[in-house]
Amino acid sequence: MKSFLCSAMLLLAAFCTSFGQNRLKFHRIQVNIDPYQLEKLFNDGLEIDHFSFDKKTLVAEISDNDLRVFRKHRIKVNYLIEDLEKSYQAFNLKMDEQNRKIGQMARTSAVPTPTNFGTGSMGGFYTFQQLEAILDNMRALYPNLISSKVSIGNSVQSRPIYMIKISDNPDVDENEPELMMNALHHAREPMSLTQLVFFMWHLLENYNTDPEVKTLLNSSELYILPCLNPDGYVYNQTTNPNGGGMWRKNRRLNSGGSYGVDLNRNYGYNYALNNTGSSPTQTSETYRGTAAFSEPETNAVNLFCQQHPFVTTINFHSYGNYLIYPFESLNPNNNPEQALFQQISTYFTQENGFVAGNAYQTVGYTANGTAPDWEYGQQTSKVKMFGFTPEVGSSSDGFWPASTRIVPLCNSTIDMNKKILRVSTFYATATDNGPATFASTNSTLQYAFKNFSLKNASYTVSISSTSPYVTSVAAPKTYTNATVGFLQTLNDGIGFTIDSATPLGTAIIFTVSVDNGMHVQQQTVTKTYNSPSCPTPASVTVTNLSSATATVSWASVSGASSYTFDYRPTGSSTWQSSTSTNLSSALAGLTSFTTYEYSVKANCPSLSSTAAASTFQTYCPGSTSASSTCFPAKCYSDAGGIVTVEAENYNTAAAGTGSAASRSWSSFSNSSASGGVAMRVTGTGVNTGTSLNGPRLDYVLNISTPGTYYVWVRMSAGSSTTSDDAFYVGLNGVSVSSNFTNGINNNGGTAWTWVGAVSAVRVTANVTTPGYNVLNIWMREDGIRIDKIVVTNSSSFTPTGTGPAQSTPCHSATTRLAAEALDISTDEDVKAFPNPFQHTLKVNWNRAPEPVKELTLYGVDGRAMYQNATLDGLSELEIATSHLAEGSYLLQVQFPSRRRTLKLIKKN
Repeated sequence: MKSFLCSAMLLLAAFCTSFGQNRLKFHRIQVNIDPYQLEKLFNDGLEIDHFSFDKKTLVAEISDNDLRVFRKHRIKVNYLIEDLEKSYQAFNLKMDEQNRKIGQMARTSAVPTPTNFGTGSMGGFYTFQQLEAILDNMRALYPNLISSKVSIGNSVQSRPIYMIKISDNPDVDENEPELMMNALHHAREPMSLTQLVFFMWHLLENYNTDPEVKTLLNSSELYILPCLNPDGYVYNQTTNPNGGGMWRKNRRLNSGGSYGVDLNRNYGYNYALNNTGSSPTQTSETYRGTAAFSEPETNAVNLFCQQHPFVTTINFHSYGNYLIYPFESLNPNNNPEQALFQQISTYFTQENGFVAGNAYQTVGYTANGTAPDWEYGQQTSKVKMFGFTPEVGSSSDGFWPASTRIVPLCNSTIDMNKKILRVSTFYATATDNGPATFASTNSTLQYAFKNFSLKNASYTVSISSTSPYVTSVAAPKTYTNATVGFLQTLNDGIGFTIDSATPLGTAIIFTVSVDNGMHVQQQTVTKTYNSPSCPTPASVTVTNLSSATATVSWASVSGASSYTFDYRPTGSSTWQSSTSTNLSSALAGLTSFTTYEYSVKANCPSLSSTAAASTFQTYCPGSTSASSTCFPAKCYSDAGGIVTVEAENYNTAAAGTGSAASRSWSSFSNSSASGGVAMRVTGTGVNTGTSLNGPRLDYVLNISTPGTYYVWVRMSAGSSTTSDDAFYVGLNGVSVSSNFTNGINNNGGTAWTWVGAVSAVRVTANVTTPGYNVLNIWMREDGIRIDKIVVTNSSSFTPTGTGPAQSTPCHSATTRLAAEALDISTDEDVKAFPNPFQHTLKVNWNRAPEPVKELTLYGVDGRAMYQNATLDGLSELEIATSHLAEGSYLLQVQFPSRRRTLKLIKKN
């Protein structure tokens, strides 16, 4: 008996040692730190990989190991929540109560919660056994849509790594495009699994009622690995059965006696590239293991991917509200298809506003040996896969969100997940965009065809009708990726003929079919036969597109006496309208990187035509082509009505033309210049007179408040004195100094001089639109030198010496701003409603313990769309928002001692 008790005690001691060894405490902290200090900490072993950072404020969940790094560098740490595992339940109960009071769950709901979806017993999250039961239940209820769970391999501790497939024939390997979604690389990120279960139930329950879901599942095979790290997940379940466990890695017993390898540092592309993106130390939270694919969990994924030609692979994590794409291991990112990844990411995140980029662009550090890098980068042992990492939830949610946050967070990914299916298979739409009536017995059913497929697809669009009045329809039309590219739209149509005896006013019902080779998607369209009308203008094109201009042209309409052209920024309630006999309309003074709606209709003697309508988007400042995002390479923001730029930090430059074709700006070292570098145009004898054909420098400025701005330039003449001291200044391509026929100059002084006026007339620029504006400087006389530019709304400010320091770059905090954004305030002291908003947005802070200093509404590109710093005595403000475009916005509420940031959605 004594021997048995001793053996049992030894076994219990070993069990407790196994589960208790190396248990780190984790804390939610706030630190005031600048980006350079933070980078030094990463280089010195800081391991945090989920945090928010705005300007100099870092909020993160860190371990005791990371605390030691902060203490080593003598950086003060403020605890927001000390010992997260211990405090988890009490904190989340408080969050749940607050969320119920403000009705957050109902306000953020995007789709009806699936009937079979429920929460688990682990703080609202599933245990491993509950996950197994859910997968079995899905199979029992929907055997024709989801396979039985099977294991693709076992974990270190011999637990199964489950896989299921969702498709119209789940037990048959059909010749359909394949994609893979997975969750729980990291054991303390249960939201990655829960939102995936929510999405699975959504697909299964809506297959027979939602035509899009049916098309997607009939045209693809969706493979799901819901729990890649079962050992770590069960470990958290064992140590913290009510949730809150902070174990991250798998449960490998390392040679030094510690446990765990970070599975998302164990993949084979750029494995162990350096010791900042992963760690060689076994006790580290980012320990990469002894070799690539040393862990059975990652090796199972490796072998599985070699057997399947996945188009996309989605690796769900939490938290941060990011969408991360390859290469995570590199800065700068040399991904050869980075533009395509940016295009895909912009499309995926239109609804949820996740910040997209590689690891350094989003979370501020590099990571090597990660799943997306290997999925995309390794293209020999398997096919190229477009790998992504969504990080679900905000910094206020953390790794274990409150239970009332589960459904809203599931909804934050539902649109993105469906879009992932669209791009991974052969999916397209043909949407009716023609007039509701037609006048000729030989007419055309017009539609906009849009292709969503990354793969080379072939689609057939046809129309049919059971109406006895339809005598014939034209042949179907075929489209491929060569004719309509990825996410591109083509306006087209198919002809039809009706009987000449068809009564006027007859409604004709057509069926429009899109066949992708695996499924036919259909919709009905009704058109009414009416008397002859004025034809709609055709061949509408947009040319001369830039950041501020566009020209819309169209073909003439027989019988039309004039044309009415209307345009407005998308979301605005006010149209700009003009009527003329011209066949084009040239627009100027447009806002950069903005989508405009336009329409043109013909005016015939007795009636007007249906309008031909579409949209165009102006370019990013300084760009000569369209882009999916608008972050100028160099851009500087004003602060307190002043912005300063070193001359050498221009965004774009243009060479001279005409008489100045041989001249261009170049940098040169100069000990008396600010920063030791300035710009000049070399040569003598070229004077452009009053023409703007000299070489040009463009400086992108993010100006928050419209109005009159005074321009100062620190300049000097070259060796030819008054023959080489003149230049012109412009704003958004238009000269602001046309009254200075001899240019702006300093009367030939060779010493550095601040010039802000000519003949006592100030150099001013009128900023009409806040946000990005481009300041231009043209050479008038070669030999001119410039050192620094200051733009200020103060008429009394005069720079001296080398002038103010260069302003903050526009985007130093933009991505961090989105990173820290809450889905909605978790405190009751700030409320913004309604959300989504449409015509107006109300902000209320009547319960706040201190006054609000400033409110700023940002677009996701970092532009300030609204700003108000005169709020004394107020506790509520109503903002007019009809003019804003649809999409995500960030409302920043600045108190004297803190800042709150809320994520909002605009819907039209």
